[in-house]
Amino acid sequence: MLGPITAGIDGSAASLAAAAWAAREAELRDTSLHLVSAWPPPDNSSPPTRDAPARRRWAARSLDLARDRLRLRHPHLDIHAQMLSLPPREALLAAGLAANLLVLGSRGLGATSALLLGSTGAQTAAEADFPVALVRPAPHADKLPAGPVLLAIDAETPAQDGVIAFAFEEAAMREVPLRALYAWMPSAPARTYPVASWQYASSPHARHAEQLLAETLLPWRQKFPDVRVEEICLEDVPAGAVTAATHHAALAVLGHRVTLAAGPRLGAVAHAAVRHATCPVLLVPHP
Repeated sequence: MLGPITAGIDGSAASLAAAAWAAREAELRDTSLHLVSAWPPPDNSSPPTRDAPARRRWAARSLDLARDRLRLRHPHLDIHAQMLSLPPREALLAAGLAANLLVLGSRGLGATSALLLGSTGAQTAAEADFPVALVRPAPHADKLPAGPVLLAIDAETPAQDGVIAFAFEEAAMREVPLRALYAWMPSAPARTYPVASWQYASSPHARHAEQLLAETLLPWRQKFPDVRVEEICLEDVPAGAVTAATHHAALAVLGHRVTLAAGPRLGAVAHAAVRHATCPVLLVPHP
C-alpha cells in the first residue's frame, strides 16, 4: 500500500476543507488518511501562558472532531489522528516525510491558518522535499470538483518526470482529461500583444514549443493510454497564464525546485498559483 495521505488540522475552515479533500484523495489512491495537529512543547525560555492548557485541549478536540466527522462520511476509509508535540512547521515537515502527499489548508492570497501552520502554506511547501497540496474552502467540499487536471510544465526544464507522473496519475484516478500547459514570456513589447492567432500559429518559437511539449508528454501518453490529453502552448506571462487556467481545472499540478541557499521559497509561477488559484494546487519538488 502507498504511504498515507496526511492532512494538517487546526479546526479552521481551511484545514477542514483540506482534510475533506485529503479523504477523497486517500480513497482514490486506496490508502489511509492520517490527520495531524501540532502543539509546541514547553519553551523553557519563557513561562507558559495561563490559557495554554485550554488551548491544547481545544486543539486536541478539533482533531478528534475532524476525525469523527470524516469517519461518518467515509466509513470504509482507514483514518488515524495524532497530536504531535512539536512546533507546527516542524510537525508538518516530519509528518509529510512518511506520507504519499501532505495536504494543507489555505485561505488564498498567501494566508493560511496560523495556529497549525505557523507560516504560510507556500513557505511550508517550499521547504518540503515531498509533494504538498494546498486546498482552500469551497462550496460542495464533499464532492470531487469538475474539470480536467491542469499540468503546468516548463518543457525547457529537464528532470520533471515526477511532476508529470503525478499529474497523469491524478487524471487517471479521477477519470478526467489532462490539460498540459506550457507558457513562455512574450518576446515582443507589451503594446504589440496579443498577436493574431494566425501569427501565433506560424511563429517558429510556437512550433518549437509544440514539438517540445509533445515529445515531453509522449512517453506518458503511452503509459496512460486512457487519459485524454490536451496540449496548450501559449506565449504569455507564465504566472498569469497558469493562474487563469486554474479557473477551469479540478486540480493544478506544478513542479518547483527546493532551494534553501537563500531561504525556502517558491518560484514565481508556483507562488502565483498558491496565492490566486481557484482550485487545489499540488506542488511536486524536482531537482
